[in-house]
Formats: sequence, C-alpha cells, structure tokens
Amino acid sequence: MAGNRVRFLIRLRYRREGFAALAPYNEGSMRALRVASICCLLLACVGETFGQADFRVYRERPRLFLEPARLARLRKDVDRQTLRWQALRALIEEGQAFPEQPFVDALRFQIEGDEQAGGSAVAWSQRMAANGIRAAAELRLAALVYDWCRDLFDAPSRLAVQSALAAAVEDLLPRAGLDAGLVRAAVLASIALAGDWPGSEAALGELLQTHWKADVAPALARGDLTDDGAALVAVLEATLAVRHNLEIDLLRETGGALSSLASTRLLSYFPLDIDTEEGRARRPSRFGADEREARLQAPLYRIADMLLVAYESNLREFQFIQGWIRDDNYLLRSPMAAPYEFLWVNPYLPGLTPQSAPLLEHDPVRGRLYGRQSWQRPTAWVGYANSRLTVLADETLSAATGLAGLQPMFFPEAAVVPVEPPAKLALLWEPSPRTAPETAKIFLVGLRSGETYSLKINQREARLVQAGAGGILVLRTDPTQDKRDRIDLRKRVRLQLRPALKPTAPGRPRPTLGR
Repeated sequence: MAGNRVRFLIRLRYRREGFAALAPYNEGSMRALRVASICCLLLACVGETFGQADFRVYRERPRLFLEPARLARLRKDVDRQTLRWQALRALIEEGQAFPEQPFVDALRFQIEGDEQAGGSAVAWSQRMAANGIRAAAELRLAALVYDWCRDLFDAPSRLAVQSALAAAVEDLLPRAGLDAGLVRAAVLASIALAGDWPGSEAALGELLQTHWKADVAPALARGDLTDDGAALVAVLEATLAVRHNLEIDLLRETGGALSSLASTRLLSYFPLDIDTEEGRARRPSRFGADEREARLQAPLYRIADMLLVAYESNLREFQFIQGWIRDDNYLLRSPMAAPYEFLWVNPYLPGLTPQSAPLLEHDPVRGRLYGRQSWQRPTAWVGYANSRLTVLADETLSAATGLAGLQPMFFPEAAVVPVEPPAKLALLWEPSPRTAPETAKIFLVGLRSGETYSLKINQREARLVQAGAGGILVLRTDPTQDKRDRIDLRKRVRLQLRPALKPTAPGRPRPTLGR
C-alpha cells in the first residue's frame, strides 16, 4: 500500500511539472528518488505476481461486526440497561436456548466479559472441529466464535479449530456457483483466520475476485438475492466484514441495486402487520397472500433492514429505514431475533420518520414499483413486481390477472397507469386537473421488459420508446423539457401505445422519452 502511494505521488509530479521539475534536486535527492522508484517498481511487480497482497487483513480482533465504535456502544448499552439489552438479558436469565447459542455466548464474552459464556462457545467450536464443519451455518458460527473468543482457546484447541476452519474454506474454493450464504461463511472464516492461517489472503482473493464477482455480484446487480431475507442478510454481513477489514466496498459495483432497494424498502411492505413466532412484524408484500411464507420471512426482513442501516446510515433513504426499525412496537424479543436487535439497532442514531417518506417509489434495477395513499392506516396500497399488479384496499388483497381497463392510480407527484398494448387511453389527473403538479412522473406498467414501443402523446408524432426492467416505462412531466416531450397534466393527456412495427437498427441506440 505504501508503495502504491509513493508511485502515485511520483506520477502526479511528473504529470504536473514534467521531468524538468527534477532539475533543482541535488544528486542525493535524485539518488533517493531513483531508489524509491525502483522499490515502487519491485512492489508493483510483487503485487501483480501475488494478487492476494491486496487482501491482507491488518485489523485487530474482534474483526467481525464488532468494530471499536459498535463494541463500545454495546458495552454502554449493557451499563445503561437499554431496552434491547433487557430483552436479550431476560431470555438469558430465563435459561432460554438460542438457535445460535454459540453466537450469543461469544457476544456475551465480548460485551460483558463473561468468560463462562465464552468458554461454552469455545467448547462448541471444539466439538465442531472434532466432527468436521459441514454446513455454511456451522462455518459462520465457528468463525465468529474464533474471532470473538480467540484468547480463551488453549494452544491445541486453537490449532484444531484453525485447521477445521481452513479445511472448510479450502473445500469451498474450487466449487462453482457458491450461493451467498456459502460465500459469506467462507469470507468471515478467512478474515477471522488472518495471521493464523497462511492461506487466508489467497482464500479472500479467490472468494472476492472469483466467487463474489461470478456468483453473487451479477445476481445482486440484477436485483436478485433481495427477496429472500436470509440471502440478503448473508450479502450484507459479508460486505460489512469486507469493508471494515479490507476497505473494499463490494456493493458500490452493483449498479445502484443497494440504493434502489433502500428507496423502495418501506413501501414494499403491505400496510398490514403479521404475527410470527418471533413476534409482531410488518408483512413483506413479496409473498402475496402466502401467509406461511410471510411469517417465516418477516423477521429476516427486519434483520436485513437493520443491516442496511449498519451498512449506510448517511443517505436519506437509509435514514428512513433507521426510523422504521427504531419503532419499538416491532421489537422482536424471541431467542432467534433478540440478539440481532441488540447487535444492530443503534438507539443513539437519529433517523427520519417514515411518515415523511415518499408515498411512491420506483426500483429501476429490479423493475418494481410500490405506493400507498397515506402512511396512516388503513390505507390503499399498490405494488407492481414481477410483472404483476397487486392492490390492497380495505385490507383486502387482490391481484390483477389482466391490466386492460384498469384505472390509473394517482399519487401526489406520480400516476401509475396499467396498460396492455396496443392501447389508447386518456389520462385526466384526479381529483382535479387543477391540482396536477407541474413536475411529476407517469409510470406505464404491464409492458414487456426491454421491448420497443411506438408512443404517441396527444397529436404529436409517434416516437420509439423502450420499456425498462419489469416492463415499466417512465414518462416525466417537466416544464423545462423540450416542447415535443412536454406533458401538461392540467389538461387531458391522450396516449397511444403499440409494439414497434420495425426493430431499431442493430448497433444504434434506441430513442427513449424522458428517461
């Protein structure tokens, strides 16, 4: 890393001042500069030969999730007996068995200094090492215990657990098509073993340069991996650990998938609650009328919301999620969820009230659209996902089997217009054209993703437009637009849409309207 900085500074001086800038230097300075240049070249060669040098972990333990600021905050929560610590502590004192008991025991060692609890976690990891680690969940838990309780291991047991963790990671590396849970577990284990296992750097390089790029990142960029709560939790845990220990932001390369997910996250829940084994939760709309799957997924969705805020708390859409998860009416007190409520929800972090969030949001990556008429309940809700329109009115769900003839739905600065081409329709802003905003969006839903259409607005010449992901076409009404693109919602807007008769020429960009 130091070599990279020196090389960058040398190049920057050459570019700004040219080689003539070296003239004022004396002979000693020139000799030192030549030596530095040679060293930089050698470092560059070594880095290119051994690419894993970029994946060396220098952080002190604990490295996984308990970076210094969070660990200090959790210990403060214990001292102050905060609500979430009381909920977790009540389960411990009742003798409740936790589904992830080693995780809870190791966490107690870190935040309370409870060596008895830490010893229980160590004993569990010793049994895992003796039997062989066979599942992603076991590998993840063993990595956390090793990282958080390393000082409690004696030399033989530490070596045994190191060997078991390393063997499990090495077994995964040659495989193809690793899912997010396996990649997460292997990444956590490799970070925990850094400095104790010589293969840690190479393993991290293989996991991030090959498996993450080939298996996880493309699916995430397409918008996959976000409908299943466990998969999204795995992605966020892995990226948090990598960013903290390697200063690599894996989610920056996913084409806006994270920010678009966050912007629609609140609206993607039905304005309904659901009772789960973990407690009362908000109901994800992804599972429609399937209450059984919604009960299983709702607590995982909440944990994923916590992790989204842990990953990014500065942007506005994530601050709405922080306000969302801080609502203690939805605090989960079960043995499965209570440890994560305590670990991830920061009660000192301010958030924005969800009631001030937008009432309609579009996710252009996954091709989805969600809206509600009000943040007060009961309220009407609409969702368009997976090319299917779902409406909730009077707390009754209905899914449209066809979109022809469905009326437009109006929001403060948007309209959702179901359409089945070829179609002619007239759009008149409700409740009155006089209330129409100057700047708004019209979402035409029900098209074929990526297909080109001929669109005619009022009496203007028809133009070719292309539907985005999910079959959503976005039209913008903006008085600053070119006159031929401008739409005045204070008047009746007539739209004609049909599939294009001729495809656009190969290699030529397809013209779009208002995108």
